[in-house]
Amino acid sequence: MSMPAGWYDDGSGRQRWWDGARWTDDFAPAAAVASRRAAAPVLGFVGLALAVVGTILACIPAVFGVGVVVLLAGFVVSLVGLFRKGAAKWPSIVGMVLSVVGGIVGGIVFVVVLAASLAGPVDPVIPTDTPSSTSSEQPSDSPSTGPTEARPSPSQLSETILADLQRSGMHQYDDDPEWVACWGQYVYDSDLSDDALQEYVQTMDVVGEERELMKTVSTDATVFCSSQ
Repeated sequence: MSMPAGWYDDGSGRQRWWDGARWTDDFAPAAAVASRRAAAPVLGFVGLALAVVGTILACIPAVFGVGVVVLLAGFVVSLVGLFRKGAAKWPSIVGMVLSVVGGIVGGIVFVVVLAASLAGPVDPVIPTDTPSSTSSEQPSDSPSTGPTEARPSPSQLSETILADLQRSGMHQYDDDPEWVACWGQYVYDSDLSDDALQEYVQTMDVVGEERELMKTVSTDATVFCSSQ
């Protein structure tokens, strides 16, 4: 035999000392053998656990860097556990594979979230129909229908559109009071009824027959005020 000196199973199930040339009469204590056998697979399971935790952390953009470090540690520990004698190989193999897959998945999630944050907010109003020639003109100095006590003021409309945009996660007009005031005045001067405007101020929405008109007026107001 060409095996180096060490403790080996001599075929009887016991660990016996091989001096490099022949078997000796020295046998390892049963307790020590059991201890080594019990400790052998520990590294594999530790590496697998690190790979699982690292994968979870890597998929959270805020702690992506921490997840990568944990995944690297899981891969190294699993690799060491793979070469431990008497250890089960599957935990180490699964840990190594999961470390690689977790790093790839976490990287994809991080890139997608980063790209989404750099894309910026979406335009607050989605046009539905092409506005008519009359609706795109500059609003008159006075409302088409005389103001009544039930009609919301331009400032109320301005406050409502700003709150509506903020509720939708759009904050590009937070520091643009002139645009907000212009939008409120434009909608106030429109052909929308008092009831429709009151409904918008109260619910940030208009239902019924004037819903489409509200969309058109809102679109026209956005375009007009943005050009001022």
